[in-house]
This record gives sequence, C-alpha cells and structure tokens, in this order.
Amino acid sequence: MDCWAYISDPILERTLCGLDAGVASHCERVARHAVQLGALLGFDGHDLGVLGLAGRIHDIGKLHVPAAIVQKSGRLTPHEWALMQRHSETGQRIVLAQRDIPFREEVALLVRHHHEHWDGGGYPDGLRGDAIPISARILAVVDSYDALTSERPYHRPRTHAEAMAILLPERCTKHDPDLLDLFVQRVIGAVD
Repeated sequence: MDCWAYISDPILERTLCGLDAGVASHCERVARHAVQLGALLGFDGHDLGVLGLAGRIHDIGKLHVPAAIVQKSGRLTPHEWALMQRHSETGQRIVLAQRDIPFREEVALLVRHHHEHWDGGGYPDGLRGDAIPISARILAVVDSYDALTSERPYHRPRTHAEAMAILLPERCTKHDPDLLDLFVQRVIGAVD
C-alpha cells in the first residue's frame, strides 16, 4: 500500500498543509521514519500503509487548536496546554469523518493514541505499556525525535546529541524502550 497516495481529499490535504508549513513537513518526516521503523519490525504492506498514513496526518487535530496556541513561542498556560492536548481526540474525529480515507478506523486509533506514554502518563486515555497500540508507540518515538530536532516556535532545532540527551532518559517512562532503542540504532543511528 502506498500511504502517500491515500490523502486523496484535496480539501484535507490543503487544510493540513495550510495549518503550517512546518507542521506539514514534520508530518511527512514522521510518516517516513515511522514506516522505516515498522518495516524493521516486520510490518506487512497493510500495516505499513496504515502507519504511514497515520504519521502523515497525526497532528490534523491541531486544526481545531487556536493558531495563537499552536504557534506560541513561550510556555503554554495550563488552560492552553489542556486545549493542545485535545488535538489527538479531535484528530481522531476528523479522520473518522473522512469517508475516502481507507482503513480510517485504524488510522484514527493511531492518531488518538500517539501521545500515550509507556508509563501511563500520556493522553488522552492514560494507556500504558502494551495496551498502547504498537503503531501508536512507533509514532510517539518518531514524533518526539522530529519535534526535538525541528525548529518550533518555542525552541530552536536541537542537534542529534541534544535530542538523545532528552529521549534516552524517557525510556520506560514516555517511550517503549525497545522501540526507542531500535529507532535510535537502526533508523537514525547514522545521524551525527
């Protein structure tokens, strides 16, 4: 399955890209690296397609978060953070409403759970460990790395070494330790 071909709805595509050029680029990189990691785990074509598509649109729920919050350069207030956290549930609803997205139920589930944490401290449902779908755990690892190494309104891009200094202590808390290790060793291991 070619996951890049399945955003056939031009309104959805324009909307995602119109959200922010940085968000659209981030989603493309997350999709690409997630598919690489899924392939290393032996995912089949269907599962890779679902994973790639979910990676490509995982932040679609940010369309319903005020731009002033998404693009804020400083720390979010507790109220703003609560609004931002809703993007994964909102994203699930947006995906489910798109009738032309294949396997939308599977994709929507991954969009919903891409911010769950290995130790149960994530959102929206506080899932932990293996209760989090493996593809959502993949998205969480890849999303975190790319967010750290990309320019954001609230931080400069971090180097690979700086990102590792943040991510590695998150083994067994935020991230599935086996997936994080595989991602670091086999997907981005060549990055200096």
